[in-house]
Amino acid sequence: LFKDTENVDFKFEKYKGDLFVMADKDQLNRVFNNLIKNSIQSFTRSEGNLIEINVVKKESSILIEVIDNGSGIRTSERDKIFTPNFTTKTSGMGLGLAMVKNIVESSNGRIWFESEEGRGTKFIISYPST
Repeated sequence: LFKDTENVDFKFEKYKGDLFVMADKDQLNRVFNNLIKNSIQSFTRSEGNLIEINVVKKESSILIEVIDNGSGIRTSERDKIFTPNFTTKTSGMGLGLAMVKNIVESSNGRIWFESEEGRGTKFIISYPST
């Protein structure tokens, strides 16, 4: 879906082996599409934009990381980032990350992020490994 996005490079690091989570495939597609779209929208330069997606097994969890080197999330906005109707953009309704959190948590997962202004953001999703 995003392979032809201009001025953005993608790096995908897949776990070598089979991993399974109990979640709806279509809902997971919504989660990843939203996170990748948000990453793309966070870029402010015309080159050097990178989105990394890593899938890692750690103990009894599967971690999926979506990492960008975009503008990052302002400290003052971090506690609102998953709140419905909160947005930092001029368009949109601010429902994307609230929806993402709801989908992840309704399938027994967890989502959080790490961010540094001017350097980028990493969203981490954790699911129990089945």
